Amino acid sequence: MNNNHMKKIYNILMAVAIALGTFTSCEDVPMPFNNPLDYLNPDPEEVVIEPAGDGTKDSPFNVAGVLAYLETLGPDVESTKDIYITGVVTSVKEAFSTQYGNAQFVISDTDEAPNQFTFYRGLYFGNKRYDNENDVNIQEDDVVVICGKIVLYKGSTPETVQNKAYVVSINGKGESVAPKPTGTPKGSGTLADPYNATAANAYIATLASGAESDKDIYIKGKVSSIKEAFTTQYGNASFYLSDNGDDKEEQFYVFRTLYLGNKKYTEGDQIKAGDEIIVCGKVVNYMGNTPETAANKSYVYSLNGKTEGGGGGETPSGDEQAKGSGTQADPYNVKAIYDITAKLEAGQTSDNDYYFKGKICSVKYTFSAQYGTATFNISEDGKTGGTEFICYSVYTFGNQPWVEGNTQVAVGDEVVICGKITNYNGTLETASKKAYIYSLNGKTENTTGGGDTPSGGETGGDADISAAFGDLDCTNLAAITLSDGTTLNVAQEGGKNPPVYHESTKIIRMYAQNSITITSSKNIAKVVFTYDTYNGTAYKGNDAMYGEADSNKLTPSKDDTTVSFSNVNSKTLKVVNDFETNSGGTQFRISKIAITYAK
Repeated sequence: MNNNHMKKIYNILMAVAIALGTFTSCEDVPMPFNNPLDYLNPDPEEVVIEPAGDGTKDSPFNVAGVLAYLETLGPDVESTKDIYITGVVTSVKEAFSTQYGNAQFVISDTDEAPNQFTFYRGLYFGNKRYDNENDVNIQEDDVVVICGKIVLYKGSTPETVQNKAYVVSINGKGESVAPKPTGTPKGSGTLADPYNATAANAYIATLASGAESDKDIYIKGKVSSIKEAFTTQYGNASFYLSDNGDDKEEQFYVFRTLYLGNKKYTEGDQIKAGDEIIVCGKVVNYMGNTPETAANKSYVYSLNGKTEGGGGGETPSGDEQAKGSGTQADPYNVKAIYDITAKLEAGQTSDNDYYFKGKICSVKYTFSAQYGTATFNISEDGKTGGTEFICYSVYTFGNQPWVEGNTQVAVGDEVVICGKITNYNGTLETASKKAYIYSLNGKTENTTGGGDTPSGGETGGDADISAAFGDLDCTNLAAITLSDGTTLNVAQEGGKNPPVYHESTKIIRMYAQNSITITSSKNIAKVVFTYDTYNGTAYKGNDAMYGEADSNKLTPSKDDTTVSFSNVNSKTLKVVNDFETNSGGTQFRISKIAITYAK
């Protein structure tokens, strides 16, 4: 019998002896669900692990320690500092891969302990993406130290925050089997004197985490490996460059670069290992640890000495310049929304709604009464061949399904779209039924009426004022002011958790029994909130949510994207995310508000 089994038997016997000696008569009422923190009050048969460590590099938390620490943060509250944790890998959901560069696994204090903590889509040694299949990978029974931001997700899943944590060591080893080679920097980053891979990496290292260069950089080298060759579907490619085309030298990552002439690839010579290439464009310090070209903001200036028409141009022309700020007043152009969507991970949908504009260059499906949506592509000038963005299954004016007799779309129409965007397994587009036509050739309503927001037939008509919380000062949730002087007060009320505004997502989260009170100098007819959906969960608040105006209780109307309160007829509306207890239920995550005043 091994020592582990002897220890377990000893623990069980001691636990039973203590239980017999201390308990006389009691009745245990089982909980209706499994608490992930049950290890704090274990069954006698379970291995008891005491919290240890302080979460620092010199004294990492054990798993029991980090679970206890998360209890002090509360549900969905991200730690403000990086936390160090050590444990044993008990299961591997996704090992490190060169495709995504991250991994997902579960650790505990021992292979017998009930406590668990998830390393969720975290990075590799040095807080970098995993990019070498010969490097050490993660396996069950490995002893690891991890570091990063942590969260008690939805109040029940203790884990690291996606892409904000990394592996410090595996079985005591903190370096990859094949240490990254270093070279000699050369060049000044100009066309006449391009950077080599080493110099490009060094230049980008001077940029802040996530920062993009303010100028185009020229980088020269030979293709050492190809991650994604050019395709006509996406028009770009991703590959590595080194001085001599050897992947054992220091390499530079060329990420989603365009083809000769700063154009999407449609035809021409394909890249291969050993090709000599000069790349031109913006570079970025991605997540502070991965130097690379900015997605779709660079291009192949020359391929084995060949340039398109004798030269591809040193800066993007016309429709290749990103413009706009994504607001209703200043929508993104096609290039800007394409670039932003390209930064999302495969399968990820934006938390925010964006406004962007362009001209329809092709129509896959016109609006139909059967589905209520349309699908089409837009470009800067309404022509194909340049940067295009897919408007997939979008609604019509007012974020409403299309009905017979409403305005149709056609090639050449100028549109402003509002909604969420997604990287659908590499296809950049609007999220299905989460975007709509804000304006079509300057019009903001259907030929049959409509409006910017659904009116429901009540007094007030179109929204008189609307705002995204990302465009407002939300540092004090008790005193948010709209441009017309209307104020918002988001309060904890009787809830266990106070409401929070997340700067990263531009969303206000209201927990059980939290409230938001709208106060105006005018009589309010209607209020429409836009809520967030994430990982399949629609955060539209609890079923018991209600509105209160002049002592009248109002029931909300909820659809796929909005929660509306109609017939308010008061200068004040208080909305309560009511619930049977002061915690739990469904959060009300709101990104926008639209108000219609009584006429």
